[in-house]
Amino acid sequence: WSSDVCSSDLGTLAGSYQETLDTLARFRFTEGLWARRVDMWTEDTAVQQKIAYRLGWLDALAVAEQHVDRARACAAAARADGFSDVVLLGMGGSSLAPEVMRQVLGVAPGFPRFQMLDSVDPESVAAALARPAQTLFVFASKSGGTIEPNAMAAEAVARLTAAGVENPGSRFIAITDEGTALHQKAVAERFRDIFINPSDIGGRFSALSLFGIVPAALMGADLPAFLRQARQMAEACRRPESSNPGVQLG
Repeated sequence: WSSDVCSSDLGTLAGSYQETLDTLARFRFTEGLWARRVDMWTEDTAVQQKIAYRLGWLDALAVAEQHVDRARACAAAARADGFSDVVLLGMGGSSLAPEVMRQVLGVAPGFPRFQMLDSVDPESVAAALARPAQTLFVFASKSGGTIEPNAMAAEAVARLTAAGVENPGSRFIAITDEGTALHQKAVAERFRDIFINPSDIGGRFSALSLFGIVPAALMGADLPAFLRQARQMAEACRRPESSNPGVQLG
């Protein structure tokens, strides 16, 4: 990352860009962000508590790195069991990162086809659920109560049952927060696997959390290399504002 990338083509915005960068530097914004100094945003203690609860993404990489082996084992088991397809059921932050990863990284040779179902459009549902008996479903929902993924999952269960699968839960992996309705459902219905994500990582910041790395593993991504590069960028985003790619892009 070059410190000139953001400023090279700003034209008439160059002055205001530099002024903002200088202001952030005076406030020592980068240092305060990584230190989780919520007073940088507000003096209202109630709002500070809400902000503090939304900064878990700062440590998302540490969480992801702890689960690499488990995510890879999950993917290896899916291949060994002969699934032809993996279909992720999710909306918004639970499906956008996997969609980008599939488009950018693709699915590695020998791994099941990977699809996202983030719509209740009948044609989309029919296409994604065309091979239920050979499909592994990833039910991804931070809250566990989002209507659309639950509706998709119910339809998947109906099609699995119609295909003669006696325990539909064995064809599901859950990714959710601790104690959600989905967590409880996954335990009660004996899902194949359950990944519990830290609740202080918001959906839109979840690409490098379990919502991102579990699907990436199922696509056959090289997780150690992927997270190593992410770690390099995270370290670059600790630099002073004048050479910090995250601050500059923001």
